[in-house]
Amino acid sequence: MHLPGHDDTSSPSDQRSADRRLWLRAFNLSLAFVLLLTAVFSAQGSFELRPWTVQPWSMTGWLGLLTAPLLHGSFEHLATNAISLLMLGTLAGGMYPRATLRALPLIWLGSGLAAWLLGEA
Repeated sequence: MHLPGHDDTSSPSDQRSADRRLWLRAFNLSLAFVLLLTAVFSAQGSFELRPWTVQPWSMTGWLGLLTAPLLHGSFEHLATNAISLLMLGTLAGGMYPRATLRALPLIWLGSGLAAWLLGEA
């Protein structure tokens, strides 16, 4: 896959190598995030979850905008999110790395903000 850019390489083998590094980096970052989610899930039993969740229409619920995406209700919930994140994170990071970096904070905060605004107090 050849996408012209500022780090454009001259030969096809150099381009293949650059593409391989890009896809491997996208996969590794997705895998690291899945491992972070797994670590948080395994630690969830040792702390009180309520302060870390989105609490609609509450000023104390703002912390949950940052932390709630890391929490999961069951192993099945974690597993389905992990599979999706690994596949879609690799795909997005490999195809559109700069757009992915811009979109992730918006998706992370936007989903929490929507839960905060649309939830019942």
